Amino acid sequence: MNGDLLWSLVLFVHILAATFWVGGQLMLATVVVPLVRKSRPELLREIARLAGRRFAVLTNFGLLPTLVVTGVLLAWHDGVRLDNLSTTAFGRVLEIKVVLVVAVFILASMHGAIARRLSRKWVRGLAIATIILSVAVVALAAMLATLPGP
Repeated sequence: MNGDLLWSLVLFVHILAATFWVGGQLMLATVVVPLVRKSRPELLREIARLAGRRFAVLTNFGLLPTLVVTGVLLAWHDGVRLDNLSTTAFGRVLEIKVVLVVAVFILASMHGAIARRLSRKWVRGLAIATIILSVAVVALAAMLATLPGP
């Protein structure tokens, strides 16, 4: 396998995992939850719990490791090193993206771990914050695609 094909594959896997992560959140929040809330509100808590648990397993054991490994590989391939991380526009945007990714996974973990003990308002707030930051990560990824590497 030639180098370009290999890096295209790494990028594809990274984008696919990110699409699954952000798309899954958007699907749950904009389609599944409103539909169940409207048609079968008594099932909402149970469906949200089961879907959330399944999504958390996929995320923790598949998506997160895939995103971290492919992200580090792609950054290295693009010439990002610790010494140039905060000295270039690319590096600074990447730093912000990484901070937001960490924040997203912390918020998502909090949402999953304590949702049963929170009011509906707090659960919804955590979900909305997670989605907003996830979409911001996608926007930063688009920005990185337009910036020259370090």
